[in-house]
Amino acid sequence: GESQQGESQQGESQQGESQQGESQQGQSQQGQSQQGQSQQQQQNQDPVQQRLKAAEERMREAELKLEEAKREESIEAMRQAEQELAQARKELEEILRQLREEEIGRTLAQLEGRFRKMLEAEIRIYESTKRLDRTVPEQRIGEFLIQAGKLSVQQREVAVEADRALTLLLDEGSSIAFPEVVEQLRDDMLQVSNRLNSGNPGSITQEIEEDIIDSLDYMIEALVKAQQDLQQQQQQQQQNSPPGDPGDQPLVDQLAELRMLRGLQERINRRHERYARLLDDPDDPIGLTDDPDIIEALEKLGDRQQQLYDITREILLGR
Repeated sequence: GESQQGESQQGESQQGESQQGESQQGQSQQGQSQQGQSQQQQQNQDPVQQRLKAAEERMREAELKLEEAKREESIEAMRQAEQELAQARKELEEILRQLREEEIGRTLAQLEGRFRKMLEAEIRIYESTKRLDRTVPEQRIGEFLIQAGKLSVQQREVAVEADRALTLLLDEGSSIAFPEVVEQLRDDMLQVSNRLNSGNPGSITQEIEEDIIDSLDYMIEALVKAQQDLQQQQQQQQQNSPPGDPGDQPLVDQLAELRMLRGLQERINRRHERYARLLDDPDDPIGLTDDPDIIEALEKLGDRQQQLYDITREILLGR
């Protein structure tokens, strides 16, 4: 009986040692797996980010050397530490400039892609609106209203895309004119959507759609030009041209901003002339009219003119 009990205890002991060994082996394998994943993540890290971290580390080391040299009052060590610090700072600024240029390039390309899709959709809506407007008044019921409602929904979907582009521009933060243009663009889209939803695909609706198409064309052209300018700037910097402050580079330059504002002014003038022709007295821009749509539209144009003045002043005075 004692022999069997001893064998049983010995078996339990061996089993415990076996389980403990398996547990330790599992923990070891898990640790190796986590270590391997960590090394893989480091290897997959963006090379520019690695350079940035290395440059920051060198700058900290140079600052420490400079402080130590000051404590020891070693002029030669101080001079060498200052040179190392200047070199590290220069390299850090160069990396930050590259990161900023990459960010600008991505944003410009993303905006261009968004606006091109919006332009395609807007042209389809415009062509459909013109076809719908050819419907004779007696038949503007039933199927006509259904089709107008569908166009209204499509236009509102494009307005949502414009709102997303506006958010992207506001988050980027360096442009003043572009967000204003996109905001007015979105408001025009919503106005068209409301008019179509009311079964009104007439001339005013179509003219607003034409303005939307013109605005999208204008912005796409400006974004393409900005990307070309960025590429040219990068080529010049590769030829050892001195880089500017990495934090100062805007999404688009001031000239592009002013061109956008000029386009806004042209569209305000054109729309004002359209509405003036619809007034009872075309020679009187504030004239008498009972049409609430025209009255509201002229008030909005007045607001836009004031906003345009404020933005232009802000850009010219350096924000």
